[in-house]
Amino acid sequence: MKTFLFAALSLVSGFSKDSPNDDIKNLEIETNGEYVITGTYANINGFWGVNVTNTETEDYFYTFDIDKTKIYRDEEETTIEQVKEGETLKVTYDGSISLEYPPKLNNVTKVEVVDDKLKEPENEK
Repeated sequence: MKTFLFAALSLVSGFSKDSPNDDIKNLEIETNGEYVITGTYANINGFWGVNVTNTETEDYFYTFDIDKTKIYRDEEETTIEQVKEGETLKVTYDGSISLEYPPKLNNVTKVEVVDDKLKEPENEK
């Protein structure tokens, strides 16, 4: 009876005890357990965070714990007070997101301010 029940559940769920599951594909798992998301620093509805624009689907907004996060600009540590609204941030986190409003990136280990502007060449005298 137990074997029959397992076989019936295997057919319903699409899993088999003896064959590998080929349905699981394209999982975005990093070997070092770190994920990176890039967006602009923004204040939305009184919350500060990173606004991610995804042209194929929709825009997303995430907050993160600023108190426990190291922030870097040009490879030098800085403070969140030095980051201006509209600057591009590259946020490294563990891949998990809290299901609260607004969504929060968990275990952020590093935030980098990315300089999108092209530096003008210095005039030669």
